[in-house]
Amino acid sequence: MSRVVISFLGDPDKVGRAAYLIRGSKSILIDYGVELTKPPKFPILVPPHYIDLFILSHSHLDHIGAAPTLYLHGNIPALMTKPTLELGELLIKDFIKLSGEYLPYEYLDFMNLANNTHFLTYKKNFSINDVSITFLDAGHIPGSCQVIVEIDGKRILYTGDINTYDTRLQNVADLNYEEEFDAVIIESTYAADVHPPRKKLERLFVKTAEEVVEDGGIALVPAFAVGRSQEILLILYHRKFSYNITMDGMALEATKILLNNPGYIKNYKVLKKAFKKIRKVYRWKERKKVIKEPGLIIAPAGMLGGGAAVYYINKLYKDPKNAIFLVGYQAPGSPGRNLLEARKLKIEEREKEVVASIYYMQFSAHTDSNGLKKVLSSLRGDPKIYIVHGERRGREALYRIASEEYGFKAYMPMTGEKYEV
Repeated sequence: MSRVVISFLGDPDKVGRAAYLIRGSKSILIDYGVELTKPPKFPILVPPHYIDLFILSHSHLDHIGAAPTLYLHGNIPALMTKPTLELGELLIKDFIKLSGEYLPYEYLDFMNLANNTHFLTYKKNFSINDVSITFLDAGHIPGSCQVIVEIDGKRILYTGDINTYDTRLQNVADLNYEEEFDAVIIESTYAADVHPPRKKLERLFVKTAEEVVEDGGIALVPAFAVGRSQEILLILYHRKFSYNITMDGMALEATKILLNNPGYIKNYKVLKKAFKKIRKVYRWKERKKVIKEPGLIIAPAGMLGGGAAVYYINKLYKDPKNAIFLVGYQAPGSPGRNLLEARKLKIEEREKEVVASIYYMQFSAHTDSNGLKKVLSSLRGDPKIYIVHGERRGREALYRIASEEYGFKAYMPMTGEKYEV
């Protein structure tokens, strides 16, 4: 029986550039993402002819952004959920539009990936020769999955980006692991933190946004187009926010894709109602009208690295009546992180101080320290734990939890390292 080795091809010490190669009698590549710098950083190159199966856990660019490079020449079978492909196409198109000069692929290469894709739903099994693949709901964004790989007598779990907390948009991760694992690759984004109670945070967010609008201001919510924009919309709907709500940019198309995949969201009818009620902006000239009256605007990008949110913040940052609500992870070096830490943004090539109020409300789609403990508690057997997808503080926190509190043999792999299962 072949040795089974896991290679860490991305950067496990960052929230981004996810890429994991499992090699035994067959080679399985899971995720192939980028780090969203300029130029983008790519994982270690894998010759496509080495890969027998490519798996995508979800559609965010830090997991899918490098995937089309595998399809410049070749036809590797790919496995993912239907929403992951459809949302991935949306995000890759936008990525090419914004960063095309830095990318070694074109849209046609993504279409080659699409043409080689097989869809797999949760709790169903896919087999290729002696390798078996099962997806479980990861609770992160619609269509996201945990991946169970059974190869050469070994069972490996990849959690992907995982959320163990109930949200408005979707259900929690499925932690019903029925058999023992030999290895677990687990994310650590918020392993050193505990999220505030969700309902309390919702109330605070809506109350604060209402106060901004009642005072004659505009509440801008830069949000990730996939998942976070829809979550914010549903929070406002459930909390009966009674003022004008506008959605702009790629979030509109992402919402339509989710509505076309009702089995992957918690309540299709509620999202449809909420989406129907809001103002939708599709043209530049409509944006000028939106900022002339008080209201709330949901617009990508969540870290202010581009998208409609950049237009709005350029118009709103000078007025103390306005407010900016950052509602997701802000990567080191991103405009959103700079706004949080220094109250400054680069506007028209010059760094300007932001006068509008700034709020950070972490409606995360990643679980926290307590949630990761729940994942570890659900594991069967005595698997080796490989801690990835986190800044050093989070990875070290999860290493201590896994090894000291749970007695697992834990590792913090670095780029290019290989471990035998």
